[in-house]
Amino acid sequence: MSRSHTVPSRWGEFDVIVVGAGVGGAAFALALTHAHDLRVLVVDRHTGPGNINRGESLLPPVTRLLAEWGALDRVRAAGALTVARMQFHHHRAGLLLDVPLALPGVTDPYLVLPHPEIERVFVEAAAATSRVEMRYGQRVTRIVVDGGRARGIALDTPRGDEEEIRARLVVGADGAASTVRAALGIELPRIPYGHALFILDIDRPPGHPDVLRTELHPDGGILVVPGVNRLGLAALVHACDERLFRSGSSADKLARIAHRSPLLAGRRAAPVGIHLYKLWRGHAPRYAARGAVLLGDAIHVINPVMAQGMTMAIEDAAALAHHVGPALACGAVNEDLDGPFAAYERERRPINAGVIRWSHWMSRGFALGGPGVDVLHRRVFGLANSPLGRVAQRMVWSRFATSPT
Repeated sequence: MSRSHTVPSRWGEFDVIVVGAGVGGAAFALALTHAHDLRVLVVDRHTGPGNINRGESLLPPVTRLLAEWGALDRVRAAGALTVARMQFHHHRAGLLLDVPLALPGVTDPYLVLPHPEIERVFVEAAAATSRVEMRYGQRVTRIVVDGGRARGIALDTPRGDEEEIRARLVVGADGAASTVRAALGIELPRIPYGHALFILDIDRPPGHPDVLRTELHPDGGILVVPGVNRLGLAALVHACDERLFRSGSSADKLARIAHRSPLLAGRRAAPVGIHLYKLWRGHAPRYAARGAVLLGDAIHVINPVMAQGMTMAIEDAAALAHHVGPALACGAVNEDLDGPFAAYERERRPINAGVIRWSHWMSRGFALGGPGVDVLHRRVFGLANSPLGRVAQRMVWSRFATSPT
């Protein structure tokens, strides 16, 4: 891209540049600067935090990290609710299964908080270290490459020219359409699902408990997340019905799923935060190239039915900070980081691949429809209430409630 003027490169002002100020990028900046005296620049094309309404679940492995980074109190102060149970309800038979989310020896809480607030907390906690500079509303136009390795970024400026900023490390945390990943020549093959999730908020019924709920119906399940004065809904929508959810008022859209659960009777839809979320799965073949490294949605996309996407990004951030932080703190330059990059990928790739597979098969079950589904649901959840089923419940929950590392 030609420019009328390029501002000279700035050397040495930052040790690390992170492209993307979402949860993954902000978590990496926080983890790195919490442990090391390093200077980090985080840039994002959006105007501020909290632009995407997605995952709300902060599982115990994540809240453990938040406590370690000194940010757990900020999450609670932002209005996070503690969830101790998960329930499965049938549209006619009512409650089928009530699962306690507790394991012996696991004291880290399961918290829920709207995704925009989670983003804000991570950004504010990172900025509070005084080692992180956040820049919003600036688009990365290219990666600065010297000697075949990424040495920095070029940013659009309000004047219409470019500003080059260099650092010892460039990290791409800029989502599934990652500019950094594209510049590194790494592809992210994505396989689409034949269904989507329709996201909206409704007013919370009086006395509704702080539980995660799954509403089961042959037309598609609904995931229900509690919040302060609201419930967050994620309703499965089959491909043939997607066009119905792209038009009309919020009340009209709520009416299209109201028959799936008595919980929705008489509720009001919030006018904001409504989104039809297309679903994919995919895993990049490499996590690093040309002296730069990626994390979060830039390297993996996942079906969100198990609420694992945000957890994966935050755990990526923690692992990357663990591997590159000591080297950077000891003065390592770009060429010295290939070893830490490889160690990071060896740690995270098998874990991420396993979660992608597990979420895929869980999503297939969640997306089942048709007249036989009611019978199947009642039989399966009846088995889950048996002594053997309760053992299986604990095994499944332990997979998510304890850190895989």
